[in-house]
Amino acid sequence: SVVNHNGYGYMFLGCSGTGKSTHSRLWIENITGTQLLNDDNPIIRICGDNIIVSGSPWSGKTPCYKNKQIPLGGIVRLTQAKSNKITRLYGLPAYAALLPSCSVIKWDAEVELAVNKSIEQISSTCPIWHLECLPDREAAILCNKFIKVK
Repeated sequence: SVVNHNGYGYMFLGCSGTGKSTHSRLWIENITGTQLLNDDNPIIRICGDNIIVSGSPWSGKTPCYKNKQIPLGGIVRLTQAKSNKITRLYGLPAYAALLPSCSVIKWDAEVELAVNKSIEQISSTCPIWHLECLPDREAAILCNKFIKVK
C-alpha cells in the first residue's frame, strides 16, 4: 500500500493480513496532507538516481487507481506487535525487507538478475524501515515522524 504525503510516496509492505491498508488509512485519517496512491500493487521505477512510485490498475480491496507518479520517500516493512517501534534498516536487512514484496519470474535468470539489481539499487538509495506496530493512530504518527522526507 502506498500513500502520497506532501508529494512523496511512502510504501508499506508486509505479509497478507499484516495491516498495510489499515496503516495507510491511519495515515490518511491522522496525518494532514496524505492521500492513498495505490492499495495493493504499486509500481516502482528507477530513473537514474531517482526512485519513482506510481499507482497501477491493480488495487486489491480498495478501489484506488491513480495514474500518478511521485518520488518514493521511504519504504516500511510492517509486522504486528504489542507495541509500536520503528527501526531504520541498512544493507542486507534493507534488501531482505524489500525482496519478499517483489514480483519476479524465478525461472528466467535474466529477469531475476534484473529484479535483484533493482532491489539492490532501491535498498541502497531509498530509506527502508521496519515498523513493529499496533493498528492504532500512534503507529502512524510514529512512522510519519521518522520516515518523512524533511
